[in-house]
Parts: sequence; C-alpha cells; structure tokens
Amino acid sequence: MRSAHYQSAPVRTTQILRESAIVAKAIARHQREAALQGRTEEASEMGTLSSGVYKMVLELTRPHRLSSSA
Repeated sequence: MRSAHYQSAPVRTTQILRESAIVAKAIARHQREAALQGRTEEASEMGTLSSGVYKMVLELTRPHRLSSSA
C-alpha cells in the first residue's frame, strides 16, 4: 500500500487512472472467463462492476466546479 502523503492533482489523477486500468482489466478477464464457462449471472455482475469502476473514475477525475453562490 502506498503512503498517505500529499500528491498534486495531476499526479493523483494519473495514479487513479493507472490503478483503475489494472482493476478494469482484471474485471474484464473475470467477466470473459465467467461467460465462457456459462456463468451468465456472474458475468453480468462483472459487467455491472466494470461500469461502476468507470463511473467512479470519471467522477474522481472530473474537474470540480466552484459554486457561484459564494
């Protein structure tokens, strides 16, 4: 596990993208294996999980807007 020291936004975004790509590849591999072995429910769950990881990465890497009500 990496230390909890401060990282700049670009460095942190790069790290999130790199680590998320590793997770996404593992999920895709598991999904393919499940589908090939006829475990359709498990394959479907892996597809849902993959979609969730993708959405999470988009949310974490999206630029945050400041409220205009300040």
